Amino acid sequence: MENREQSVNRVVIEQDPPLSARIRKLDETVIDKIAAGEVVERPASVLKELIENSIDAGATRIQVEIRSGGLESMLVRDNGSGIRKDEIQLALARHATSKLVAFSNLEKIQTLGFRGEALPSIASVSRLTMVTRTGEDAHGWRVVCDGSGSIGAPEPAQLAVGTEIEVKDLFFNVPARRKFLRKASTEFTHIRKLIKQLALGRSDIAIELRHNNRQVDRYPAADSESALKERLQTVFDPHFADNRIRVEWQEDDMRVNGWIGPPDYTRSQPDQQYLFVNGRGIRDRSIAHAVKQAYIDVLFDTSRFPIFAIYLEVNAELVDVNVHPAKAEVRFSESREVYWLINRAVRGALSGDQPTTRRMSRSLIDTTEPARQSGFPDSQQGTMSLPVNDIWAQATRQFPKSFSPPPAKSARSDEPISVPPLGFALAQLGGAYVLAENTDGLIIVDMHAAHERLTYERLKQEYESSELQVQNLLVPYVFTISNEEAELALANSELLLSLGLDVSLLSDDTLSVRTIPRILDKCDMEKLLRDIIADLTEHDSSSRVEQARNELLATVACHSAIRANDRLSLEEMNALLRQMEVTGLSGYCSHGRPTWNQITMKELDRLFYRGR
Repeated sequence: MENREQSVNRVVIEQDPPLSARIRKLDETVIDKIAAGEVVERPASVLKELIENSIDAGATRIQVEIRSGGLESMLVRDNGSGIRKDEIQLALARHATSKLVAFSNLEKIQTLGFRGEALPSIASVSRLTMVTRTGEDAHGWRVVCDGSGSIGAPEPAQLAVGTEIEVKDLFFNVPARRKFLRKASTEFTHIRKLIKQLALGRSDIAIELRHNNRQVDRYPAADSESALKERLQTVFDPHFADNRIRVEWQEDDMRVNGWIGPPDYTRSQPDQQYLFVNGRGIRDRSIAHAVKQAYIDVLFDTSRFPIFAIYLEVNAELVDVNVHPAKAEVRFSESREVYWLINRAVRGALSGDQPTTRRMSRSLIDTTEPARQSGFPDSQQGTMSLPVNDIWAQATRQFPKSFSPPPAKSARSDEPISVPPLGFALAQLGGAYVLAENTDGLIIVDMHAAHERLTYERLKQEYESSELQVQNLLVPYVFTISNEEAELALANSELLLSLGLDVSLLSDDTLSVRTIPRILDKCDMEKLLRDIIADLTEHDSSSRVEQARNELLATVACHSAIRANDRLSLEEMNALLRQMEVTGLSGYCSHGRPTWNQITMKELDRLFYRGR
């Protein structure tokens, strides 16, 4: 017992003395290190600030050299405008910048940096050396900071026009922060992801990354379509670069462009999602959610994440970039409008992913050679005999009889024949696939998946064009929710009513639902309402009702689509192809499976060793 008491007493004695109740001004060195902790988290955050400064300085070529994942040293060299000798020491002082003049300028920031915190913060927790030269100077100037807060006097140095900054021993004077750094390989992974983001954000700038004296990534300035494709191959992979879907959308003074991945090419994690707002790479959960919601009709596995690089251009006055120390997040004054703008842009791109342009085959094919001449026309298709059991009455009513096989060969043999994107039907294979020939080669169509998508889109169009049918409940749904959820539901009662949900509060924590959409009468209404309220809390909007309705319509479309071994005539097969060419999202069924694919003549030739 005595030993235990002595141990307790010893612990009390060893504790730090209580802090003085008097208020004291912190030492400048302590202030600098606290401020640095907000900006500098790891080597990647140091590089982010330095490279963004290079971009703001007008650099067209940036070289990055790191050692041991940045734990030992980092160097950024650019060919930007450089810093004048009389401003070098000022550039290393806190809150000194050329990018912000007055507080009002914060409302329309155009540069990546603006606070004047990055360089002094980095210099306070590392050993920093900067060499810089402007076009007016005969040579460069070097300054050294040792992490103590003092800045050495500029000394002459040899350098081309631009700036070179080397950072060594990050957090050497803040052991508590240094011990939280991960091993070199982990820090290098973060650095490489950062370089990829910056390379996507400014494809006009050449960026090179070297690690331990070895070149890792090289991004030449993308001044052509082929160079841009090469950059996308490096950031993503060749499949994305070959099969990416272009996004272009504009409403009023907001514009969206970029690329998204095909719905059947997704990731288990959202690690290849890049968003840029006015050129600034940011993270935004709401916009990522808007993109995924646009894919909801075509994702085969809704637990996976689409791939994208999306660029949003908005009026700078509508974006607050001063909400995050690392400038990794922004706040929109019209967040709901931005959410639906992104959603419509991605939906529009997916709807446009129709056979109006050739879908690339999954294998990497050299497309520099001209397309092989197709075997059209002659009467090959017209005389092909297939056993036909015309049981597709519904489809023949839907598709006009005017859709027919290709015309007979013209009297002039050199007169070209107009071939539609999905070509003309040749036959059925295995009772499940339609084979067709277009100018690139062979088209294979999953007839059930294709007809399912056509039926699904028709059902959605019919439902959306008609007046919303609601069902009045004799006995309302009543369930208990939190006070915060109740207030949110009441504040959005008009939105819920537009979705067919007439809700009211019976008490501070009890919600009553008096009407529901008729099509969802078998739905778990309590779960649906809770999900809608959760969406409103997180994203200020919800598409749960639309999603539940579409799931039901997708089930109806699946059960009413043609089945395997249903025999189609050539006329019916061509009708299916023509309708696919004019229907949005026809490349995928309502469950996300691809409906068609292309095998090029070059791939066929390679299978049979032709041309070798």
